[in-house]
Amino acid sequence: MSDLATRLQDKLYEQRISVNAFSKKVGVSQQAISKIIRGETLNPKNILEIATALGVNAHWLKTGEGSPDAGVFAFTSEKDDDHTLRVDLLDAELAAHSSGIINAEYPDVISSIFFTHEGVKRILGKTTTDGVYMFKVPTDSMAPTITQNDIVFIDTNVKEYIGEGVYSFNLNGETYIKRLQRLPTGVIMALSDNPLYHPFEITEDLFDTAEIIGKFIKAVELKPKDL
Repeated sequence: MSDLATRLQDKLYEQRISVNAFSKKVGVSQQAISKIIRGETLNPKNILEIATALGVNAHWLKTGEGSPDAGVFAFTSEKDDDHTLRVDLLDAELAAHSSGIINAEYPDVISSIFFTHEGVKRILGKTTTDGVYMFKVPTDSMAPTITQNDIVFIDTNVKEYIGEGVYSFNLNGETYIKRLQRLPTGVIMALSDNPLYHPFEITEDLFDTAEIIGKFIKAVELKPKDL
C-alpha cells in the first residue's frame, strides 16, 4: 500500500499541477505541501482541503483505504437531500482586468450551485452561504490563484477594504478583481498574481469612490464531474 506522500505526489502528477500552484489552490504554503510529499508531515490538519482540491476521497488520501472516488461531491448544479445550501451566480460583470469578455463562456446551466453542509465548511470555511456568490473570471491575470477553469467564490458581506487580500470592486465604471494592498502613504496598490500583468496605483481619494463588491474566498476548478 502506498503512503500519503506517494498518493499526493501521484495525483499532482496526474493532474499536471505544480506544488506551488496547488499550494495556492489549497490556501497553504508551498513548504507545507512539500513537507507532505517528502513524508515529513504524516497527519496534515488540512487533509480535507487537500482532498477537495484534488477531487479525491479524503479517507483514501490519508490512509490508502477504499476508493479515491470523492463520493458525494461538495457541490452540484441541482438541489437534493445532500446538497441544500445555494450559491448563485453574481449579477455583476467581473473581469480580472478592465478588458476581456465578461462571463462569455460561463454555461447557462450553472446559474446556481448547491453545497453540502460539509462542503461549505471545507471549501468556503463557513457554516452558511448567506452573502456568498460565485463568478467566472475569463482572463489569466490572477493565475495561478484564479484560473479560467475556476469557479470563484466571493463574500459580498465585505463592503470595505479590511486588509490585504483579493477583492472585486467597481472603479470609474470598470469592474476588477485584484489583490489590494494599502501602502503607508495611503495609496492602494492593485496587484495581479500573474507577473505578466502590471500593477497600478489607486490614490486614497480615488479609492474612496470605489465600490467594494466583495472579498475573494476560494477558487475551485470547474470539472464536468462536479456539475
